[in-house]
Amino acid sequence: MSRTSELESPKASGDFLEGEIVQRIDALEYVDDRTADWHDAKTTAVLEPDRTLPFYGVVLLEPEIPVEIKGCQYQTSNGEYPTHGRYYVKRRAHDRLLEAGGMYLFVVYVPRPELPQLARAVVPATIVDELLAGRWYNVGGSRSENEVAKLSWSNVIEPEGVDPATRVGDAR
Repeated sequence: MSRTSELESPKASGDFLEGEIVQRIDALEYVDDRTADWHDAKTTAVLEPDRTLPFYGVVLLEPEIPVEIKGCQYQTSNGEYPTHGRYYVKRRAHDRLLEAGGMYLFVVYVPRPELPQLARAVVPATIVDELLAGRWYNVGGSRSENEVAKLSWSNVIEPEGVDPATRVGDAR
């Protein structure tokens, strides 16, 4: 299946981004859903911030830290006008990550083949927990998760620092 046809699926886009991130960041190792369905990777060595991967609220990650990789589109529509994309967080997975002292690795991307990345940020689950306060809501039906929250990327990453024409790693 081509990347173009997979773009309609948020799950496929998320899986693609997870693979890209783990492949590009040497200190991360992929964790499959059979091993743990509440995070996507873990650190295998000390991970330090750099220009392409800023950290918020922490100066480095030690080995064996669980990392949940979340991606969202740079821009989406709320039905009336364009708005910043939002991360979709499942309560049960968030609580497990929080208990384990884990981190989120947030990615902002453009919905095109190869999912060009515009920004990334590593944020402790404790800070994300504060950002999600009051945002949780129940989803009915046969979903695997009952309680979720959405968080605009602009609540995590400074919008002025994100240029839709500049990809992560491009010379600035």
